[in-house]
Amino acid sequence: MNVDQARVHLVGSLPFGNAEDSFRAVTNALAGYVGWIPDGEFGERLNWTAMLPEFVYPYEDDLVEVVAPPERTLMQPPVSDEPIPGELPGFWTFRIKPGHKLRFNDLIYGRAAVASYQTFRRLRDAGEIAADVRFQVSLPSAHSGIESYFDDHTQWPEAHAAWIDGIGREIDKILAVAPATDLVFQWDCANEFVDLGLGDTRVMNFSPHLTAAEKFERHAGQLGALGALIPSDALLGFHWCYGTWGGWPAVAMQDLDACVRLSNEAVRRISRHVDYIHMPVVPRPDDAFYAPLRNLKIGDTRVFLGMVHPTDTIDDFRRRRDLARKYLPDFGIGWVCGFREVDAHGGRTVLAVHAANAAEL
Repeated sequence: MNVDQARVHLVGSLPFGNAEDSFRAVTNALAGYVGWIPDGEFGERLNWTAMLPEFVYPYEDDLVEVVAPPERTLMQPPVSDEPIPGELPGFWTFRIKPGHKLRFNDLIYGRAAVASYQTFRRLRDAGEIAADVRFQVSLPSAHSGIESYFDDHTQWPEAHAAWIDGIGREIDKILAVAPATDLVFQWDCANEFVDLGLGDTRVMNFSPHLTAAEKFERHAGQLGALGALIPSDALLGFHWCYGTWGGWPAVAMQDLDACVRLSNEAVRRISRHVDYIHMPVVPRPDDAFYAPLRNLKIGDTRVFLGMVHPTDTIDDFRRRRDLARKYLPDFGIGWVCGFREVDAHGGRTVLAVHAANAAEL
């Protein structure tokens, strides 16, 4: 399926517990609507980057642990209507040991994707997944993988560089078993949008003091390196994420301005083609929410708007769709983020809502 034919995009996390169940559930609900399928991000990856201080960072010889929770795991806080206030303390943090040069030896993403791709390929070869559907690999950006877990921000540049090197080797592991033409690589950027959503306020109490404009330039500065890791025969996408820590959005989402500006920067700074961008949409957007789309300068990059809100009616979806079309005539759809927080039955219901909404495009 060509990128511009895809109507539905799934951000990554699904509630089905393993790759085979995820592939089957998505195919059963959305065949003909999706051009690529994620494995659901189960196992260690279930809680997104919160797996890193539990399963990765303690086992790196170049790092020393500074702060850890007593239970040695990071769990989502209770859902609240209150956004993240900023100036958060470190929950589980690390530093680079003096005299050491940081190198990540195993970030887990490569071996997880290799195992899931084998399942994907088996189902596709059996005709259970369409021949033109690709396997989606979702990866955290450097800033999202590092900045909540390293409490000395003067070490961030070295840690970012180590992340780019390490995640590049994870990508190489995947490419060793899967042709690039079978793959979609998506960079998930969440810390970036929580940071931007807080304006001049810091996310963590150890983050550097920067203005909103300085934050934007800093986050945009990583995009070229992220894009350069993805081979041209694979598809490249970005998920602009407002965070689900304590409920979505983690910070107030006033409009699509930050999404549009960072999309423009991604296309401008990355030498290869950016195939798609995913932007979340609030349940009750108005004209002002969508208006920044008139400033989008991304050529033929496909836009997926996260306007599927499964508890709303089809009329609510149509209203969101029609308002968006005033500023962007053609787009695909998805949910605002992943949906690991529902159970498997609820997940199938959510996928059915995606299909019903896609039929309205």
